Amino acid sequence: MNIKIISLLSPEGFDARFWDLAAQTKTYKEAYEKLEQEYEENFCKRKYSDYNSYRNCRDRRIKKAKLLHDRTN
Repeated sequence: MNIKIISLLSPEGFDARFWDLAAQTKTYKEAYEKLEQEYEENFCKRKYSDYNSYRNCRDRRIKKAKLLHDRTN
């Protein structure tokens, strides 16, 4: 298994791959579905139940990171 595939296990790695695919697809949902397909091919299960679930988790991580950044500055 290569390092790029293993990186999908972390939320940050999954997000990074999502943004890579988003630049290559017409919609975020299409990018997400391609990513879940990659994930499922390698780990025999989906990481998130659907795009909305992923988006909500991603948005919470972004807000948390922004709050932490604002507190340290």
